Amino acid sequence: MPSERRQRLGLRIIASFSGVGALVLGAAIPAAADDAITPTDQQVVINGAGWGHGKGMSQYGAAGAAKAGLTYDKIVAFYYTNTTLGDLPASNTMRVWITADSDSALHFRPVSGQIVTDSAGKKVTLPTSSKYTKWRISRSGSKRVLYYRNTSGKYVKYTNKLSATRTWYVSNPKTGTVKLAMPDGSTRTYPGKLVLRFSGGKAITVNYLSMETYLRSVVPAEMPASWSTEALKAQAVAARTYAAKERSAKSSSAVYDICDTSACQVYKDVSYRYPTTDAAIAGTANKVVLYQGKLALTQFSSSNGGWAAGYSGVPYLAAKQDPYDPVRTWSVTLSSAALQKAYPSIGTFTSIQVTERADVGPYAGQGRVSKVKITGTAGSVSVSGGSFKSKFGLKETLFSLSVTGTVNPLKK
Repeated sequence: MPSERRQRLGLRIIASFSGVGALVLGAAIPAAADDAITPTDQQVVINGAGWGHGKGMSQYGAAGAAKAGLTYDKIVAFYYTNTTLGDLPASNTMRVWITADSDSALHFRPVSGQIVTDSAGKKVTLPTSSKYTKWRISRSGSKRVLYYRNTSGKYVKYTNKLSATRTWYVSNPKTGTVKLAMPDGSTRTYPGKLVLRFSGGKAITVNYLSMETYLRSVVPAEMPASWSTEALKAQAVAARTYAAKERSAKSSSAVYDICDTSACQVYKDVSYRYPTTDAAIAGTANKVVLYQGKLALTQFSSSNGGWAAGYSGVPYLAAKQDPYDPVRTWSVTLSSAALQKAYPSIGTFTSIQVTERADVGPYAGQGRVSKVKITGTAGSVSVSGGSFKSKFGLKETLFSLSVTGTVNPLKK
């Protein structure tokens, strides 16, 4: 997962970055466990910083670096250590799975000039009289079937000469877009072509379009379009490289290259486009990040809390201090009841302790929580930092545990 955006756009950059150096460390130094917390008021305070996995580029850090005067190539070089910039071929296609279209059929609105073409090149131009209120391509075994919805709301099979066993592509040469009818009744407009692909026993909707067109609905979905040009350019390069890397890892039998959610990177319809992000994409056209001549894994997240996380076996995703991230902190209070409910085998909660950390960070030189021990009257359980984060909906694993009222050591 490259990013976790959601509500993060409510954050503001408030820090100054002049004259701050970056600390880069190699192998992690074994650390003693944090002190166990035994609260007297049955509450544990979690003080943390950052939002996301912290690997690769911090998006708020990119904005801070741009504010400090770094150009996009320098921003990219800072977050992806010892990499270079290269070029993708100008002509290349992305296949994006539209996950919210989950009804196992491809429904689309009638628009003048719309055609359906099979993979052999045969095509049918779809009529647009009032008789046709919606179109649908459905799966029937190994075949595709074309229907239209009439004014009574009934779907009627539309006879055509397309090969039912070949892939069908819906497009509109006149507009360059297709209006996808969503299961909830809404309409999304996508560029390029829409295709109903078969994946095992399922049928999914996939958007075929060029890489540069794809990015026009990714960059503004991942970073505010109002941010500085150099930060937007860095985001464009990171997103382009991430998409190309995902595509290169797919098998020849895969029916899509990437999904449209934060599980991959966020992709929206044409309504999300902005002139500023379009300009950033055009200004970095086809540029990608390379490590030793190969596409890099350009992960990114909202904020790394001032400390980039490392990625085992990926040397260019290095654990290091980030002088450009504004280090916005957060705090969550957990009750003993919540801990007992989450881990019932412990009995009555008595104490909690961070027993292991990974990478580098502000806690005696150590970083993100990798293991937490929760103890009660009936015993204790040890869970990973990632599991603990997910269990309680925390923003990051860069945190410490304390009793109520303790000042967060990360807060500036």
